[in-house]
Amino acid sequence: MDTVSEKQNLIMEFPYMGYDALICDGAVRSGKTSIMTVSFFMWAMNNFNNCAFAFCGKSVGAVERNIITPFLGIKKERFFAQYNRGEHVLIGRKGERENRFYLFGGRDESSYTLIQGVTLAGVMLDEVALMPRSFVEQALARCSVKGAKLWFNCNPENPLHWFRQEWILKAQERNALHLHFLMDDNPGLDDATRQR
Repeated sequence: MDTVSEKQNLIMEFPYMGYDALICDGAVRSGKTSIMTVSFFMWAMNNFNNCAFAFCGKSVGAVERNIITPFLGIKKERFFAQYNRGEHVLIGRKGERENRFYLFGGRDESSYTLIQGVTLAGVMLDEVALMPRSFVEQALARCSVKGAKLWFNCNPENPLHWFRQEWILKAQERNALHLHFLMDDNPGLDDATRQR
């Protein structure tokens, strides 16, 4: 991630801009998830200690594939990250600080019970439009640590989808930064890949 686009740079700046939430939507392969993961992890490690965070996706396997595996492949200076697959938790360390990043899957309406009871300082919901509203709202309700922030990404969905209606169209009143991505916002894609 040597080169970042203007919108990707805004993702890195988001935690320090006064917003409570970040919403990134738009084209597939536009570089949303990878830069959000790095920004989310760095923000957590720079601002919290001994706290719990959550990476959420359609399934735990999807979170491992789309977030954890690519993230572990990125060279991290001043940070340590180790994934425990058996417990579905990523341990992050920076100096004396240590935080836990739990993985949750929001597959169906009963999934909200999986995240009940945990107290979070932040949550990143990958492909939020694929998760049931009950699961998403339960994840958001768990974010009760002072300074907690909400991170969402999704690809185009039905115009009447609840997340578009309740979050994307109401971003301003929810104090959320909304960034709409195009493939051109990913400097890592070559022209041939964009055309295909």
